[in-house]
Amino acid sequence: MKKLFILLFAISAASAAITRLPDEFHVVERFLALTSTFDVSTEVESFAVARKRFFSLTTTFDLEDANQLPIATASSRFFAWGTVADVLDPRGSKLGWIEEEIFRIIPWSEYKVFNHMNQLVAIARMNFWGTEFELYHPDNANEIYATISRPFFTFFRDYWTVNIKNFQIFESGILDPRMLIILAIYQTDKDNRDRMRREMFDQLLRDHDFNNDYRYGY
Repeated sequence: MKKLFILLFAISAASAAITRLPDEFHVVERFLALTSTFDVSTEVESFAVARKRFFSLTTTFDLEDANQLPIATASSRFFAWGTVADVLDPRGSKLGWIEEEIFRIIPWSEYKVFNHMNQLVAIARMNFWGTEFELYHPDNANEIYATISRPFFTFFRDYWTVNIKNFQIFESGILDPRMLIILAIYQTDKDNRDRMRREMFDQLLRDHDFNNDYRYGY
């Protein structure tokens, strides 16, 4: 593995610490947790954890480093079509935001990624199979910044692998690397909510069919 790194700033109320985000890392959903939780790690060590807030009006995730110091907070907007989430650093300054493209035909999922100045800096488009995002320049799909991929079969939890392809875009501050983690966890959260809605709808249909069969003696 290449030993290139991107600076990721973790700022607490008392001090500022710098953690390093490697060129390849994993965002793994915990199988058992009180609320949706993701471990962020390399092959050898964990360096961050993302947890979904239990009590929140909107979908909110808190990202902490290995020392439980805050790295970022992401909160979805209440009145929005699809997923729109603002990402803030520990001091409350905007790092950027993501906006789901809801009018699409073929891609499993697609997001616009904005920086702290509300400038569109990247598109994240998932492939047909729902297994990989390509994060690329908004005007050039061949200029890929990073990929975020997962296996086709996830066995009740997501296991994302993030690969950095263009270090300059992150090192220059055009795009904050924390947005890569946010994209992965919000896609998993969206998939989980969609799956739960489908299961509830299927259960309602089964209950409806059972009641009709019982009523008419089938």
